[in-house]
Amino acid sequence: MADEKAKRPQLGLAIPVTNKAKESSYDLKGSIMIEGKSYRFGAYKATAKEGGKLEAGSSYYYFHRVEAMEPQSTGFDPASLEA
Repeated sequence: MADEKAKRPQLGLAIPVTNKAKESSYDLKGSIMIEGKSYRFGAYKATAKEGGKLEAGSSYYYFHRVEAMEPQSTGFDPASLEA
């Protein structure tokens, strides 16, 4: 079982936001990697109503923002170092 866990790739991270700066801030945010490209997302928490796919009163998140992340540049150029 430990071998199976070691082979699983880390595809992303979702973090519940507990210290929201504003009421309109996302309830869940994070990043995910799809086919080698990183995306960030933001989602709001909602409660299911009767007549939907979920049982009434169940909590779920709906994604409001999914966008590609810009490549991070550290400004460090190893080629500029003297030998």
